[in-house]
Amino acid sequence: MYLRLITFTLLVLTCLTVFADTLNDYEAKRREILQQAPENRLEALDDHPFDTSTPLGKYFYLSSFLYIENDPAFYALTESELETLRADYPQYFYEREVLMVWLSDLPDEERFEKFRSIQTIARKNNWPRIEGWATSLLVTSLQAAELHFNAILEMNNYTPKAPHTDKDGMFYDYPLMGVFLDISISLYYLDDYKGSLEFCGKYKQYLPENTSTQFYGLSCEISSLIALERYDEVQSKLKKMNQIAEQSGLTEYKVQLSLSSAFFYRAIERPDLTYHYAKDALDIFQRDGKSLNPTVYNIYVLLTVSQIDLENIERAEFYLKKLQELPLTTQIEGPGTQVDSLVAQANIYELKGQYEKALPYYKEAFEALYLNEASTFSFTQLKSINSSLNSRELALTKKQLQEETRYSTIVTLVAGVSIVIALVTSALVWRLTRRKRDLERFSRLDSLTRVYNRWFALDAIRKHLNGMKRLDDKVCVALIDIDHFKRINNLFGHQVGDAVLSHFARLCKYQFRSEDVFGRYGGEAFILMLNGAAQTDAAEKLQGLRDVLSHQDLTKLGADGALEFSSGVVEVSEKADITQVLTQCDKLLYAAKRNGRNQDICTPFRPAEQDDIL
Repeated sequence: MYLRLITFTLLVLTCLTVFADTLNDYEAKRREILQQAPENRLEALDDHPFDTSTPLGKYFYLSSFLYIENDPAFYALTESELETLRADYPQYFYEREVLMVWLSDLPDEERFEKFRSIQTIARKNNWPRIEGWATSLLVTSLQAAELHFNAILEMNNYTPKAPHTDKDGMFYDYPLMGVFLDISISLYYLDDYKGSLEFCGKYKQYLPENTSTQFYGLSCEISSLIALERYDEVQSKLKKMNQIAEQSGLTEYKVQLSLSSAFFYRAIERPDLTYHYAKDALDIFQRDGKSLNPTVYNIYVLLTVSQIDLENIERAEFYLKKLQELPLTTQIEGPGTQVDSLVAQANIYELKGQYEKALPYYKEAFEALYLNEASTFSFTQLKSINSSLNSRELALTKKQLQEETRYSTIVTLVAGVSIVIALVTSALVWRLTRRKRDLERFSRLDSLTRVYNRWFALDAIRKHLNGMKRLDDKVCVALIDIDHFKRINNLFGHQVGDAVLSHFARLCKYQFRSEDVFGRYGGEAFILMLNGAAQTDAAEKLQGLRDVLSHQDLTKLGADGALEFSSGVVEVSEKADITQVLTQCDKLLYAAKRNGRNQDICTPFRPAEQDDIL
């Protein structure tokens, strides 16, 4: 009997040892695979030890494809396999649950709650790696939804538990260096570019000898430096990225280098080079970077906006369609994605002169952003962090000091987060107001001349004309057209023509008052409403503008000749229909052109005499 008991015990211990060895082997091999660049992981999987006839082996095999496959169906297990995984290997069951929530199409709030419920289960069972994995993808999802304050709260709560790692890669965990990078991302989108740059540096310094960390640390720093307009430093860091990309030969580095270059040229208003580098990134991606699925979203955004800036309508529509057809994973969906697409579509309609069609897209973009800003963020929760952070976090980080000799780094992190949280509370209302104002300004301005676009100017004038009630109300509405502009385009090219248009618009804008309305009507034509002005006032104002233009040296813009314009001006002293007013303005403008150009023709508004005003 005793012999049987001893035999049974030895058998159990042997099985446990085998199971432990199998798990260790599986963990080690998966870690090795996930440390590879995405394009090299398939080859690394050729020699795998996973027994795919078992639920555990099958799961480890499938989970080694992370960032190669973003289709939830790819990671499917049968019901019986899932039950075995839950009963025998609960940590890996919940590891998979985190992945499936991340890849799901659940509404944001429901996805967040599922992540948090897994966090709770992991804490109760003392599974720190699973808690970190759930926190990592919760933070990523919050950032995708542009809820960066909430992401900071999650990172603050998790920081004392974040493990140290001596290697870069994806390990189904959330090491401290990953927290550094995510803090930099959230600070960037909260407009704290200096803070973001600081944490990019912390990320890069964490593993100073690791090529991947250095490369993506440089990319992180470049984004912040572009926002800070420190362009000389950007160029220096792009050169360093280029050196690493050339030495490694990795596809993902080449794509990221091209993207960073495209973002740089977008910032300095070189749409031709923005397109060049974004197209390079797309070509590399389509040739051998199929595993970089989330990256292609940024590529198509840059391709679309560059073609809008270059006023290439057909290409802009082509790339926007490609952007809209991308499969939405949580890495690229959210309010930001929605606004990108809506504003791009509105801009394309503007280029076509279809201003009424552009308006609803701008309005929808506003609503998407406003809805996002009305998130369930807790001021009380934010303010309470400062009082508890140091006492709670520093006690825990001292323990990590003994194990990892990282005390100074972690204390810096804690201090940095404390400072950020303190600043965020006081800056929150200001930031939300400024962001909405920036988007509103962007959507009402013409992309080339930076004066009001057609739909916004017409809407403002229409509202004013419809609201005229008092007997002494007077406005003058004018259509202004640059004389001989086609000659400039034909002789000197469209880029010079664009420069002349922008220069003309800028000079006009500074001649008019804030209560006036001035915008681009289309091509080289502009629309003007002078508030409280009679015909004589308008004629005097336009002559003053003509005097200013007569002193302009167009050779500095690459052209020659004089900058002159003709206009048709209508004085309105009662409620009027804008279509009738503009029809009269257009006829007067035509008369001014026919009579020799460089002149203004002004008349009162006569709605019943449209055919006889000339």
